Amino acid sequence: MGKTKVVEGIEIKKKVNKRELGFQTIIMVIAIVFLFMAFIPIFIMLLLSLKSNAQIYGDFFTLPHPVMWSNFNIAVTKLIPNMINTLTVVFIATAMTAVLSAVGGYVFAKLRFPGKNVLFMLILALMMVPGILTLTPLYNLIQTYHIYNTWWALILPWISGGQVFGILLCRTSMEELPTDLFESARIDGCSELRALVSIAVPLSKPILATVVVMKMIDYYNDFIWPLIAIESNKKQIITVMIRILQSNGNATDIGSMAAGFVFATIPLFILFIFTSRLYMEGLTSGALKG
Repeated sequence: MGKTKVVEGIEIKKKVNKRELGFQTIIMVIAIVFLFMAFIPIFIMLLLSLKSNAQIYGDFFTLPHPVMWSNFNIAVTKLIPNMINTLTVVFIATAMTAVLSAVGGYVFAKLRFPGKNVLFMLILALMMVPGILTLTPLYNLIQTYHIYNTWWALILPWISGGQVFGILLCRTSMEELPTDLFESARIDGCSELRALVSIAVPLSKPILATVVVMKMIDYYNDFIWPLIAIESNKKQIITVMIRILQSNGNATDIGSMAAGFVFATIPLFILFIFTSRLYMEGLTSGALKG
């Protein structure tokens, strides 16, 4: 009887394992299918960037023959000044957003002052306001302060809006840091600024990397606000200026436009390669705490 029960138990475990294996296989196949579908637009963009209009209209899905490298020559030549503009304003806005997010997160996490929780809730309430509703007030502000058609018209609104989510992330992360560590530093004569720079920031690198990556992607991909705030093509950023490649005479130059999209994607691709590890650490930093 004992051996029979053991055999039955083994068979039941085998059946359960087979069911789990079958379920995991189905999930894996579905994930691969969706992953492939997500990459289809990228494949099409790369394909179109190497074809002429005649090849595109003749047979959309065939491989380019001959390969039109001139599309990239046209795109890079026309867009390189705007790429420099984009990287400059995005770098400045992202750096300032990270600094203000770290300072705000530290203040709300480790300092005590009247109305702290109320003020923090008011800041969080700003996240509930759709960005599209702020376009008109922002436009009036940049006109009032005479910064329309300047880089400050991009940088200042990006910083003011981007630091809200950054403060939330930094405050959540810095609250997990040991309070005794900061009290000991204060007893030793450490100022709050020194505690922020020497203790809080080094221990919060993953979450700050997450803020930097997320905000850099947001600023880089912004289209509507730069289209409204910047009038001069020489000062415009690349996401808006790709539109100049949409026409070549009376016909739409699809190949050059797709090459411009590829060129505009390169900085984000490089950013992902060098920051993906820190970005994932920041997203999962609080998953095992509790």
